Amino acid sequence: MQWGVLAALVAFLTGLIPSSKPVDPEAYCPMGGLQALATYLANGSLPCSMTSLQIMMGAVLLASVMLLSKLFCGYICPVGTIQDLIVKFRTKIRMKSIKIGNGSVADKALRIVKYVILFWVFYMTVEASELFCKNIDPYYAITTGFQGELTLWMSIVSVCLLIVGSLAIDMFWCRYLCPLGAISNSFKFWAWILGLFAIYFVADILGADIPWFYLLGAFCLLGYLLEIFNSRPSLQILHVTKNEIPCNKCGVCVRNCPYHIDLRSFHNGKVNHVDCTLCGECIASCHNAALTFGTSKPTRSKAWRAVPPVLVIILIALGIWVGNQTEIPTIDMKWEMEDVSHLQTMEVEGLRSIKCYGSAMTFKSRLQEIEGVHGVQVYVKRHAAHIFYDPFTTTQEDILKEIYIPSRFRIQRMDAEAMPQLKCVTIRTEGMYDKTDIMYLGFLLYQTGYGFYALETEFSCPLIVRVYMDPALDFDEEWFENVVEKDEVTVPAKGGGTRTVSLDYTFVRTEEEVSYISTEELLSRLP
Repeated sequence: MQWGVLAALVAFLTGLIPSSKPVDPEAYCPMGGLQALATYLANGSLPCSMTSLQIMMGAVLLASVMLLSKLFCGYICPVGTIQDLIVKFRTKIRMKSIKIGNGSVADKALRIVKYVILFWVFYMTVEASELFCKNIDPYYAITTGFQGELTLWMSIVSVCLLIVGSLAIDMFWCRYLCPLGAISNSFKFWAWILGLFAIYFVADILGADIPWFYLLGAFCLLGYLLEIFNSRPSLQILHVTKNEIPCNKCGVCVRNCPYHIDLRSFHNGKVNHVDCTLCGECIASCHNAALTFGTSKPTRSKAWRAVPPVLVIILIALGIWVGNQTEIPTIDMKWEMEDVSHLQTMEVEGLRSIKCYGSAMTFKSRLQEIEGVHGVQVYVKRHAAHIFYDPFTTTQEDILKEIYIPSRFRIQRMDAEAMPQLKCVTIRTEGMYDKTDIMYLGFLLYQTGYGFYALETEFSCPLIVRVYMDPALDFDEEWFENVVEKDEVTVPAKGGGTRTVSLDYTFVRTEEEVSYISTEELLSRLP
């Protein structure tokens, strides 16, 4: 499964498997989902372009940790896989490692680092509504070629720590630096953690206005203390189980365990160490079949060996399915009205310029200036918004008029001497209320190969679109309809190459009146 995940990443990121949309290396990252969930609970908004899919992947990770174990760490996480490969490389070149025993003073001191990083990452993410973890995530830095939304020096330091640390100390990143590992280890003691959250929310109900970061700090401190003073959580269902009878205490399992958990110290029954990821390395190395997966009692059945990877596949499929079935707004805000019971809702789609939290907040600021509008839910994933308005104060058409920005777009270069006059044909369309739509329509017309030179829009219902073209051209309504209602358009991509954009425009009609304009006059009006 680890090789499969790496192969899939390489295939998608290098374009071996073509995709109509830019590949997002964070699309299924549970860490991003957990940060998005924390930001939503604290601010009522989602950071960046996070959606319910990422949140569901984070929820699936927490559920698997609480009930099963750190399956994501053992079977999916590419950073863990890289560490495994580094250890094998180190063994190949016969390089000695630094041994830090579990429970030693050095081990306990180093484990606090990942909780400090966890607090830092979540605090910065919630405050800025941007995924701060991208700055220190070696996976994100490598998969984006250090070109993503990151701070270069932080990313370089994190990648160096991953490589150098793993060469020196087994599972260095996972044991001491990974904030997701800190969350996973903490939720292995889920009864304690849920108790902490219950105390906070009860205090909030009773009127104690406790800042959210106090809860974050308490979570990090409690997780760390539980990890170092009680390294054997007992609330998971699935474990590595040990049968004392065939076990000869040879220690092969300890040497092969990535975390070097001393399985010899566990007696007949479950091996429930906080670091265990159910990776199965100990089971595979045991010559006497003393170890297997199970619930509590030891068993010699080999069928249990397939349980963790099968559960991983089921949980990921479930998370993707539920995430695609649900939708959480990037922002959900209401203002300037106590009684919202009589507000009505209108949905506006195709807002392609809304791509992240920042552009969603800009859209919300525009709506706040419109009399009668009192709230909005913005859905970045599908570029849509639900606008809450007072029907006694304004209408849907008035709102569309206020949020629409008339646009002009130059399709190709014009030569006033060669063509002193241009023909203007007016068409009416629906579904083109975003400022980027005129650009996409311009590309559609340009790709026909005919002499189309510029577009100009004016708000109306349906939208007025003036098409400036070669006076010799003459197209009927059917021709314009076939162009306008194309399902997609290919446009230049940032950084080179092209990308395909899905479209959903509706052609309504062509106006009968045709006019003409001098090329020089049109050039003076274009940006």
